[in-house]
Amino acid sequence: MGFITSVYYGNLVPRINSNVGFKTLAQEQSTKLTNANLLRYRATLFNGVQYLIYVKLPSGKKTTDFSFKVTNQNTITGSKAINGLIVQYAIAATAAHNTYYDEAAGMYVTECKVKAHGYGGTSAEYVLAYSKSGSSISKMPMVFALPHIVESVDSNTAQYNTGISLTSTNKGEMKGFRTDTLRMVENLNTNIQFLPWVQEMGTKAPSWTAAQLKLISQVANKELSVDINKLVNSQNSNYFSGKVLDKYAYILYVVSDIIGDAKLTKSLLATLKTTFATFRNNKQFYPLMYDTKFGGITSTAYKVSNDPNADYGSSYYNDHHFHYGYFIHAAAIIGYVDKKAGGTWAKDQQPWVNALIRDAANPSPGDPYFPVFRMFDWFQGHSWASGLFEGGDGRNEESSSEDYNFSYAIKLWGKVTGNKRMESYGDLMLAVMKRSMNKYFLYSSNNNVEPSNFIGNKVSGILFENKIAYTTYFGNPDTNPEYVHGIHMLPITPVSSLIRGSGFVKEEWNQQISKFISKVNSGWTGILRLNQALYDAKSSYNFFSSSSWSDNYLDNGQSRTWGLTFSAGIMNALA
Repeated sequence: MGFITSVYYGNLVPRINSNVGFKTLAQEQSTKLTNANLLRYRATLFNGVQYLIYVKLPSGKKTTDFSFKVTNQNTITGSKAINGLIVQYAIAATAAHNTYYDEAAGMYVTECKVKAHGYGGTSAEYVLAYSKSGSSISKMPMVFALPHIVESVDSNTAQYNTGISLTSTNKGEMKGFRTDTLRMVENLNTNIQFLPWVQEMGTKAPSWTAAQLKLISQVANKELSVDINKLVNSQNSNYFSGKVLDKYAYILYVVSDIIGDAKLTKSLLATLKTTFATFRNNKQFYPLMYDTKFGGITSTAYKVSNDPNADYGSSYYNDHHFHYGYFIHAAAIIGYVDKKAGGTWAKDQQPWVNALIRDAANPSPGDPYFPVFRMFDWFQGHSWASGLFEGGDGRNEESSSEDYNFSYAIKLWGKVTGNKRMESYGDLMLAVMKRSMNKYFLYSSNNNVEPSNFIGNKVSGILFENKIAYTTYFGNPDTNPEYVHGIHMLPITPVSSLIRGSGFVKEEWNQQISKFISKVNSGWTGILRLNQALYDAKSSYNFFSSSSWSDNYLDNGQSRTWGLTFSAGIMNALA
């Protein structure tokens, strides 16, 4: 919104307080404003910052019926109570730009609805449509847009850019638009599917040599020589269960479509169907429940443990898109492989999988069971992860990569189930995040949004609404820098390169990861090394194919099978 707006009713007398204090207050006369029943004041604080204060008189009142004055250095008080009086505040712009404020004053936005168009194509638009109240000279309100939105507005919307800048809390300079509609256009990358991919490949297909396929097959058979059902169901968190399940779903794709082992594919497919059924039948460690208060599917962990943080806070809607993204993606692969064999598994699972999508990213305002886009914030350009948990610095998100992994899963599930609309809105969310995350989460050297002293970190760490904290909830960069960087990588998938371009990945590797990678001997090692494939697939493949390999390098959601397949496929395509 363009102003801080207060509407006064009854006997309320307007009062404005400032801890800094008011140095001066001056009414600024204008015939245009008087004719519109508007007053304008300029308040100068002791720190030199100036605010414009607009007063919109209701019908039947005149501008001479009300005035503001400084009653003490910290307080401005209105002359009387007027029912329906509108008071608005804005940081003063240049004299030329203040005209735009004059012509928008008196109107304010009350609601914003998101609409999208262009399903099924290679481009799509999304619209932030604002409902408004009050009246203004231009008949339009002032609204501000973040940098990623300003970049993507269509030509019609661009003409309403006033040039007024307002510094956001941590996302750079916003621009003021005198309009009630922001319309953005994004190109969709429909080439990204199940196969390994990086931007430099374009439409090139990955490939593997006979020797590479032999090694991948050997590793896959070894990694499958466990009780998968028991392993998945032994996890005490839906988050970890989903990660492990998806790990084996990736191996299923490899043995089916890359190795081409029909016997192993059939066996593994049956196993994963059985494992998935545990969750479909709600028999996992922490079953899910439908919460009627907030309209969502949550873990029952809190009911069992009385601990809000159990199951990573899922009972309080924390990280839902992170958790459910793994299940949705696993379902997409299982459904894809089953469909190739003539099965209907994906169709049969649609009610359950779609419910997970609706919980976190329901696109329909007509859905009576779930709110619209609970996690994804179309204005900010990414999701928020913290659910109902309170925070002094507002909402936050720690893992940008698990955010877009969720949208990638939606895209693939839509593909497998023939839901073009779902596939396209997954693509659209990814396109928006490609733009926003490379401004607010991932810092290339040419980033002109975040403060220059942050850029060298290369990643945000935890992005709050009110601050950027270069750390994680489970470790800090002084002792474990791999945590802070790796949490923005995992899982490495075909969509990773859409967001994490090779230029950024190379910069991050050279400036940060190269300094500590030799000291990391844990599951984070494999994550960092597979991320390396996004700009240097050869070195990544050499790591995963090394004779000195250790399974200690694998996170519980990562397989060596996928590491070899991903890095080799890209390496050969770009050779």
